[in-house]
Amino acid sequence: MLDQRKIERLTQLTLADPQNDLGFFSLGRAYVDGALFKQAIAPLMRALQLNPGLSAAYVLLAEAQRQAGDSQNAVHTLTQGYKIAEEHGDLMPRNQIADMLRELGAPIPEQKRVEFKPQMAADGNIQCRRCGRLGPKMKERPFRGALGEEIHGSICGPCFQEWIGRGTMVINELRLNLTEKASQDVYDEYMKEFLHLG
Repeated sequence: MLDQRKIERLTQLTLADPQNDLGFFSLGRAYVDGALFKQAIAPLMRALQLNPGLSAAYVLLAEAQRQAGDSQNAVHTLTQGYKIAEEHGDLMPRNQIADMLRELGAPIPEQKRVEFKPQMAADGNIQCRRCGRLGPKMKERPFRGALGEEIHGSICGPCFQEWIGRGTMVINELRLNLTEKASQDVYDEYMKEFLHLG
């Protein structure tokens, strides 16, 4: 569904900070959500230019290219994105990319990693959904509720600490007021995307 106010707000954000990969990614996603696929391509390409390791942007860019009628470039984007996601251990985007390549009848690059299955190691480490590696489990849930429980059970401490830094940027750059539910929802959306939660 097209949210013109959101697009205008994100456009202003990218104009004010042209090095903000998150801002360009969010703008591209807003265009995709509004079915404005051709308009989504440029900001998503800019997001990847600024941050080539942004696995989720390859998924969105390929979807925009495919919906805009450019399946050839969509396959190229997906193939490149698969390799990046594989290198970074970004399992959810990698699996999405594999599904899209199958739909387009294109080959899937050789897989090296196993599917994500949250598990505890004997030393108290946890297999992290975001990085795909064993890392130290947080001592306690970061906050209450089902989402806090999901993060505690599937995200390693270092990845969550990385989100804290990125989350502060999200609050400042999008001028979120976390006393308001709408701002809380936006914050949670970015957090789930960053941590590769469903």
